[in-house]
Amino acid sequence: MDFLSGESAKADLSRFEKNAVLADGDYELDVYINHEWRGRLPVIIKDNNHSVLMTAAQINDLGIKLNDKEKKYPDAVPLSDYLQEGSYQLDLSQFKLNIQVPQAQLIQGLQGYIAPEYWERGISGAFVSYSGNYSYSKYNNSADSKNNDNVYLSLNSGVNLLGWQFRDQSTYNYDNQSGSDWINNNRYIQKGLPSISSEIRLGDSYSKSDMFDSIFFRGMTLKTDMRMYPDAMQGFSPVVRGVAQSNATVNIYQNNTLIYQTTVPPGAFTIEDILPTGSGGDLSVEVKEANGSVNQFIVPFSSVPNMLKEGVTKYELYAGEARINSNHYRPNFIQGGYQLGINNTLTGYTGGIASDNYYSVLLGGGFNLPIGAISIDMSHAQSRFDNNASLTGQSYKVSYSRYFNQTGTNFSLAAYRYSTKDYLTFSDSIELREWLNSGNSPSGFSHQKNTFNINMSQDLGENVGSLFISGTLRDYWGENNSSKEYQIGYSNSWNSINYSITTSRIRYSNNDQNSHLKEEQRYYFNVSIPISLFEQSAYLSAGSNFNDGTYANSNVGLSGVAGENNQINYGATVSDQNKGSTSLNTNLSYKTSVATLNSSFSHSSDYTQMTVGATGSIVAVKQGVLASNQLGETFAIIDVPGVKNAAINGDKTLITNDDGVALVPYLSAYRKNMIRLDTEDTDSNTEVVGNMKDIVPYAGAITYIPFQTDNRQNYILKANKADGNPLPFGTEVINEEGENIGYVGQSSLLFLRADTLPEAIYIKINGYPKGRCVIHNPIVTLEKQKNICVGEE
Repeated sequence: MDFLSGESAKADLSRFEKNAVLADGDYELDVYINHEWRGRLPVIIKDNNHSVLMTAAQINDLGIKLNDKEKKYPDAVPLSDYLQEGSYQLDLSQFKLNIQVPQAQLIQGLQGYIAPEYWERGISGAFVSYSGNYSYSKYNNSADSKNNDNVYLSLNSGVNLLGWQFRDQSTYNYDNQSGSDWINNNRYIQKGLPSISSEIRLGDSYSKSDMFDSIFFRGMTLKTDMRMYPDAMQGFSPVVRGVAQSNATVNIYQNNTLIYQTTVPPGAFTIEDILPTGSGGDLSVEVKEANGSVNQFIVPFSSVPNMLKEGVTKYELYAGEARINSNHYRPNFIQGGYQLGINNTLTGYTGGIASDNYYSVLLGGGFNLPIGAISIDMSHAQSRFDNNASLTGQSYKVSYSRYFNQTGTNFSLAAYRYSTKDYLTFSDSIELREWLNSGNSPSGFSHQKNTFNINMSQDLGENVGSLFISGTLRDYWGENNSSKEYQIGYSNSWNSINYSITTSRIRYSNNDQNSHLKEEQRYYFNVSIPISLFEQSAYLSAGSNFNDGTYANSNVGLSGVAGENNQINYGATVSDQNKGSTSLNTNLSYKTSVATLNSSFSHSSDYTQMTVGATGSIVAVKQGVLASNQLGETFAIIDVPGVKNAAINGDKTLITNDDGVALVPYLSAYRKNMIRLDTEDTDSNTEVVGNMKDIVPYAGAITYIPFQTDNRQNYILKANKADGNPLPFGTEVINEEGENIGYVGQSSLLFLRADTLPEAIYIKINGYPKGRCVIHNPIVTLEKQKNICVGEE
């Protein structure tokens, strides 16, 4: 059926026909699997765009299962040969290839995953992120009242070059009482190694381990970067196995919530891509057959920190010079660890530390059981000191985690560790050596004996609220004291009003000396009421605190955001102290595209303090020197030539500068990041050709994302045929070289885009010689009969 009539039926609309715009050849397309972007791949297009050819390796990288025959294809073959039940659509206007594949034909476990060959290391560049403030304080609580001026500056800087990343973290502090101090906290270079899903770092670092205490050292780090894994492999979740009698739908529920659904063919099935969840809770699996019958079974699901998914491995290797506090003893050491998800029930892990005068080995396992997740490990350590003295001991740890669906009780972690008297951690052994070298008795050295940690939450039901408990109990070898630190709290809401009651026991010190540590019972009551102020959200809050049963203070506050783009944050609090004094505290911050400015003011009868500061970042790349209010670990440079004030991802505080360049902070490493341009507020005639792009950066990368623009001039003019009739709507307009420069709109208006208005323009209309008519010396006007399209001779 022909839906066009009249003059429109004569228009040459061949440019709109599917796949009729590109010649056969090689092209690079954005490929989507079931509407999820998987990468930018080179493909072959043939047969007037009706055939797309890809290799078996490309299909495998996209996460589509291959049979034995398909795996042996030596060259690129038509995409349809791989898609037994799927389909694809080619959108050449946006250079996109959309592939639809049944769930059963997809490789499981790849949600959120992009193959490493599509990761981008980015460009070379340098940056510095700063946070600085100046504060003035005046104290009136003593006879020798002093004024204090303080300047603080924190710098995180880096250079990216040839895939390597140099990082430096330093601070500067000036106080008119004690002078100035410049401290370099750490300095290192690093690089991602996708072939082994790891990151290597050379320089200053902390040993971050699930098995041993963290220590600061200078040397080498080589460890698994779990961010390179698919989402389902980054933590523990069970593999679900079952059998379907027919084409069946599998529904998986956790805590009565549907978290996963797929279809499976008859026979045994395995589901490996269930995402890890924080709360845990057994999985209820429902297999619904084609005839309507339903089979159900339970898969236990609880996890403790050391557990991994079946088949997943994780390792860590540290080597270098230990640097603990200000100790003069800095031994060289090597530390390693390895974890393996053996099956749904067991994760095994082991590790060790070796140094000249110390070694430790650890062996343990994590178990996913019907009663909950349990991990058990044992460490053996020996420390050697001068005069051949040595200490050898063991440490045992048991952890438990479980969510009870029937009661809503969540033991997120309960852990107990016991260490024998002669067991020392690596840092303990270094501290003890320093202790002995200072002439102290070994019997007076304090180190942990028993430690018990608990984190529990209880849902009390709808409109009733929730309860939480967290705490740590410790006692020590070499010290008679023990410590109890805990928090118990209740929270609820009523008509959008949130309130909570908390009691806690804490240890604190006024001078950071162990001998002066004190314990105190504290009680808190807080309420928060949402309101609308300046047509935006704000909160009124109030609270009271009691220490050891004695009134400490109360406060009433107001906080919120303002500005068209929430760029202003403000807050004010009035506090009443137990001694009758009253204090006022205010804060204000303003976020711009290049920095965030902040200030605060505090006043009471005892003191007055004023602070002003700024945070932001400066980046130097080939495209110029740029400024931003923040960066994050991974960021991008957006280049939109000639387009000023284009907003990025809807954030009106993140806009392109006069050159059309902007910084986009906080990209997700090894994951797809969509960058969308909003040109609504731009006053430029430059047109953006495609306002969305996807990017997958390495961690720490400076990614360059250029957008294609068209800065030709816009022309609008009215034209008619020689007989006065309008030109057909939708007709293509070309120049003398045959290049598209516009189209015919409603009311016979021509919408053209060109550097300059051509001396002759051609409208492609069937029925004319050469299939087109021509307007000689067109003029920009909306008057009729000024631009006449005539047939060519």
